[in-house]
Amino acid sequence: MMESNDLTSNTATPFGGFREDNMNLIRLPEAFFTQLLPIIDDLIMLRLLMYMFWHLEQQDNPVRYFRLEDLKSDPTLIRMTGGEHLLEKALKGLVELGVVLEALLAWMEETYYFLNGPQGRAAVEAIKNGRWQGSNKQYKPIHMKDATPNIFKLYEENIGPITPMIADILKLDEAAYPASWIHDAIQMAVKNNARNWKYVQAILTRWQNKGRENEQFRQDDSQDPSSYRESWLGRK
Repeated sequence: MMESNDLTSNTATPFGGFREDNMNLIRLPEAFFTQLLPIIDDLIMLRLLMYMFWHLEQQDNPVRYFRLEDLKSDPTLIRMTGGEHLLEKALKGLVELGVVLEALLAWMEETYYFLNGPQGRAAVEAIKNGRWQGSNKQYKPIHMKDATPNIFKLYEENIGPITPMIADILKLDEAAYPASWIHDAIQMAVKNNARNWKYVQAILTRWQNKGRENEQFRQDDSQDPSSYRESWLGRK
């Protein structure tokens, strides 16, 4: 059983669900579920391994690999693993477990890391035998983007400038609703040419009180809400 640690917060914002416009799939070998999950009992190692599978899907190199300096350069991965020290420790653990292979390119004084699959094993063998041929393409580190902009950025991009009063209201609503709801409600307001926060609040309140998946209320989303929540923005 995997033990909890400080990286998991009980106050984290609930996941709002997968979105139709963000359903890119990441392939995982069956052995990941049948052989690795039962033996990996370290949360950071598991997070790093899942990140590596995601990272592989983003690469377009003939032979796909990792470098520690590139992994460290991704702020999202650093947050996920709790810092550079824990990231290095997790990577070392995956190597010791045999999930990740490492090979030193002596003439470059660099260590490359590969997932332990047919391609990775062949690459390590080529490096050991001096037959490794790197790509001539300029290597650009791949970073995981935060797919959910914060509420303040969404407001500025879609509604308008933020005043101190608006900032206080946004903080309260950010704590009250899932981030994905806020994103979708703002997009709905933009689509319906109702670029004001009272409209967004009305949508969020209705979803919270009536259920977002209620078809009757989903049909009403294309209409201007009949009532608005009273707030510091003004009276209805």
